[in-house]
Amino acid sequence: MSDMSDSDPSDTTRRRLPTILLTLGHLHGELRALHGLSLPGYLVLGAVAEAGGGPVPVARLTAFLRESGTRMTSLLKGLQAAGLIERDRRAADRRTVEVTLTDAGRARFADAERTARALLRGSLGPGPS
Repeated sequence: MSDMSDSDPSDTTRRRLPTILLTLGHLHGELRALHGLSLPGYLVLGAVAEAGGGPVPVARLTAFLRESGTRMTSLLKGLQAAGLIERDRRAADRRTVEVTLTDAGRARFADAERTARALLRGSLGPGPS
């Protein structure tokens, strides 16, 4: 991995960061600045949106992001506090917590998705539309 510390700009032996790393860093920054979302927050909203906006079990989101339960809970609390998701216990099995998008969450994801697509298209070239 490349050293991200400051170094002498005249040092020609310094390796450049890979394009994908720079692109992901830029995407994370743009999502934060323009939409108030972290990259994991954007991915959670996207996963729920891709599921048709209906309830998605927290366990499925945790597996998708390969996050710890503690980290996922923290992430979901933040999204819920921002009014982007709702978390509810499944009526048939109270042990299962499910996530749904709010109208604000759908709108925020749609805006963030446009930003992500434009940035990725510009950085990595055209991909699937």
